[in-house]
This record gives sequence, C-alpha cells and structure tokens, in this order.
Amino acid sequence: MSKVMLKDSRHLTKDTVVVRSLGLCYELSNTYRQFLLNFWGRHLIAETGFVKVDSKKNFNSNRLTGYNEMNMERNSLSEKIHSAEMIVIKVGSARLSGPESEVNDFLFQLVSDIRHLRDLGKKVILVSSGAIARGRLLLNELPSSIPSGDSLSEKQALAAMGQNRLVNLYDSFFSKVNLSIAQILFGVLDLESKEGYKNLKNTFTQLLEWGVLPIVNENDSVATEEVKFGDNDMLSALVSLIVGADLLLILTGVDGFLKEEKVVPFLKGISKDDLNLAGGPSGPGTGGMFTKLKSAGLLSEAGVPTAILNGKKMHAIREFLEKNSAGTLVAPSGNRVFSEENVKEIIRKNRNGNGENHL
Repeated sequence: MSKVMLKDSRHLTKDTVVVRSLGLCYELSNTYRQFLLNFWGRHLIAETGFVKVDSKKNFNSNRLTGYNEMNMERNSLSEKIHSAEMIVIKVGSARLSGPESEVNDFLFQLVSDIRHLRDLGKKVILVSSGAIARGRLLLNELPSSIPSGDSLSEKQALAAMGQNRLVNLYDSFFSKVNLSIAQILFGVLDLESKEGYKNLKNTFTQLLEWGVLPIVNENDSVATEEVKFGDNDMLSALVSLIVGADLLLILTGVDGFLKEEKVVPFLKGISKDDLNLAGGPSGPGTGGMFTKLKSAGLLSEAGVPTAILNGKKMHAIREFLEKNSAGTLVAPSGNRVFSEENVKEIIRKNRNGNGENHL
C-alpha cells in the first residue's frame, strides 16, 4: 500500500492512499486517478469512494460518510426551502444588545434580507426578544439608587420600558426600506380560549394581507413564570404553527448545532442525545441551543423545517435561502399539522404545575 501525505486532490495518483489529519489516519481506497475531497471545517470528508480507517487509530469511520449523507439529504430539500412562502424569523436579545455599531450592522443586514424576501413575494413574521435588554439600557438614565433589575417585578418593569424602545428601533430601520411594522404582544393566557386563538390568527392574516411586517414578542410586562412560554424560541415555533409557516429561521451567535466542534449540517428530527449534547433542560444550554433544538423538534414533528443560522454573518438569511449551505437544517419528520389543538397540546406538554418550562 502506497502512503503519501495529502495536501490537495492533485496528490492522489495512487490507488490507495493514507491521509493524516489532526493526528488521525484515514485509509482511502479509490479506483479513480483523481479523488474529490472536501474540507468541511476541521475534518476531512471523502465525497466519493470507500473509506476505511487505519486499524491502529481509534476513529469512527461514520464521521466521514455521515456528513456526506447529511449534505445529500439537505440538498434534496433545497427546492422546498427556496419555495417557502411563509417564513418566521426569530431574533434573540443578544443580537440587539452590545455596542451600538454591532447592533446597527446586524439590523442593516436583517432589514435588507427581509426587504429582499418581501420583494420575492414571501410573507415574513419577525419574532424578536430584546425588550428587557433595551430596558436595561434605560437604567443608565435613571438615578443610581435604582436596583439592577433581577427580580420578577423589575424584569416586568424593564420589559415595559424597553418594548417601546425596541419597536422604535425596528421602525427606524424598516422605514428606510418602506416596510411598515406592527407590534404583536401575547402570552399563554391569550391562547387558552378559542376566541383568543382565533383573534390572534386573524390579526396575523390581516397584517400580512396588508403587506405589514408583524413583530412579535411575549408580553413580558405582565407574564409570570407560571404563564410564560419560557423562551422566544418556543414562541417562534408556536407562531409558525399558528400561521401555517413553511420555514422557521432562528438567528443566533454561533454557526449552528455543534458536535465535536463541527457544525452538524442536517438533522431529521431531534433526538434525546442531541438535546443532551446541547445542554439538557438544567444544563448550560438552557435558553440557548437546547431551546432552539427543542423548538425545531416540535416543528419537525408538525412537518415544518427549521434552520439555525449565525446571525452575525453577512446576510445569513439570504445566503441560506439562495444556497442552502449554512447553519443547521432540521428537516420535517412528520406530516404538516396546523391546528389550535396542536398548539395548545404543545404548551401543555412543555410546562408543569410549577410553571417550569421543559424546552
């Protein structure tokens, strides 16, 4: 067996080569003179041919072939993604806090991408956190005796202060691209009655027919732990079900769901192992990747795909929709099911009697 150190595909002139990367040894058997390789992140992926791992090295050969299969399955959904007509976009508070220049850069790109989607004839709903974060900024304008805002009543007050600032911020950007916005605040109690659910759905429908962009947030100024959705990841999933969305896009601060420091490009449904890796309900992932995967899993069962994208990257939304090449795509694992009963059942399943949310 010939052994060479691989630098690029031009060096693959033998029938069998051994590739050494990151201290691992891969044995690649190939009947062709050229072997196409793709470097994904830090790991080497064999696009064609048979992969066998050197028995002297402790390595799972499924890593190489597994990511190829994920990308093939993901590519098969490209047309479905591209043709999505109703899109829900979720923005976390981290994207709307920090240095003003970074917030402005993010909003310029977000507004540009949403304007682009609207020009393509797509309907868009924006679910945005950030009221409490914007409210905290106002504390600097108040007397120093004002507390830090960690109690429930203080957080509710911060939300009341910050929600107006949040909507004004969005309006200042969307008005530049001739998009009218509307604020929708609601909570768990608003969905308990049939009339409340119907009114909320009708409001979404009417705004979208008028060409207005709904901007949604949980009504944190009156919500308590016992009657909260928990996290706006869950809220975005419920909004997707209420309006019958074709796609949910969750913008975060990382490149997607990671395994072994590598982005997982494709998941069909969410497993318990995935959730455990993301942190579990009581681990460090709470309110982070855990809730994003949990919400994506709920939508997957209802037949709706979800993409977890890095909102810090240039035009992440447009890049994903046009090329389907970024982030983690969670594909549908069930048939499309949109009903009031389905939404209420999801709320019941993800809350217990103590108000703890199991997202």
